[in-house]
Amino acid sequence: MSYPRIVEEFLELVRIPSHSFRERLVADALKVKLADLGLEVREDGAGGIIGGDAGNVIARWPGDPSLPAVLFSAHMDRVPNPGRIVPVVREGEDRITSDGTTILAADDVSGIVAILDGIRRYRESGAPHGDVECVFSVGEEESLLGALHLDVSGFRAGAAYVLDSGGPLGTVVRGAPTQYTYTVRIKGRSSHAGMAPEKGLNAISVGVQALARLRDGRLSPVTTANVAMISGGKATNIVCDELEIRGEARSHDEGEIREFLDELDRAFRETCEARGAGLEIGLAMDYPAFAVGQDAPVVTLAARAMGRLGLRPSVEISGGGQDGNYLNAKGIPAVGLATGYAHIHTEREEQSISQLIGCGQLVSAIIGEAAAGI
Repeated sequence: MSYPRIVEEFLELVRIPSHSFRERLVADALKVKLADLGLEVREDGAGGIIGGDAGNVIARWPGDPSLPAVLFSAHMDRVPNPGRIVPVVREGEDRITSDGTTILAADDVSGIVAILDGIRRYRESGAPHGDVECVFSVGEEESLLGALHLDVSGFRAGAAYVLDSGGPLGTVVRGAPTQYTYTVRIKGRSSHAGMAPEKGLNAISVGVQALARLRDGRLSPVTTANVAMISGGKATNIVCDELEIRGEARSHDEGEIREFLDELDRAFRETCEARGAGLEIGLAMDYPAFAVGQDAPVVTLAARAMGRLGLRPSVEISGGGQDGNYLNAKGIPAVGLATGYAHIHTEREEQSISQLIGCGQLVSAIIGEAAAGI
């Protein structure tokens, strides 16, 4: 059966095995496609820095240097999966799913093929344009590592669009939170649980006592926290002497996230001191927040392009990070664009066919609006 070009390309790319730090096959396929489109293509050294087998793929479609440049971004990696994804086209339902045993990888193959399709469409129109710059990143699912190590000094774009957001086509994500991850290690004392439990110090008991003091879930409209993993213990007849707890916190408000991190520190330090347990706390900022104004040029340009297609923009903030967090931090105004996927990171993941096609049209329209002036 024949499908529209963007759909065929989506089906092709989701079948190529990929996950974070193992993006080589997708990168190689993408570099061929970009070169065939006439773009200048290179790969940076981010893969070597993060321990992966591929770097960020960077491409440029040279245009009229007197016209504004625009940047598009998507990521090549996926959450853990067995590597064999079988896409199923459900035409009567306007969606593509997997066979139900794996993710679909619409996150973020949909963004990749929308960029390719948009460039093809605009190229076929023959209309004038400025430079069209592209970044296809690695390690996005691992705290945006590819974007963290991206050198933006050679880019000309004054606006960037990250095609990697949930919601229906027409959604513009103008803000995303800061994320911190934490690792807490509690050191107790082992002993035989039946013969001499009083000689032990149960690290699990200490950890549970500390966690009972800690807020979790949605802390406010802009702040969340999640205790994600707990591990420890060797056998039921041994008092647990070591416990590891891992979790995260996200917020659009720096004051609120600092308040939670202080709360985390107090809960574990005070509990461990009172119980005589050892403690190590590791804290890392995964990425910084960004917030773009409703009337910022990068937002209004997208809104004009959507208007061309009869779409009504929905400008929102998100609870998830994206490569736009680092693009904004590095001085390139960026927003996220929805590509029409849903239920990502699960075996129920799906991609709207009509919205995928519309997303390619939107990329083409943004190129045209950028040429008209950002």
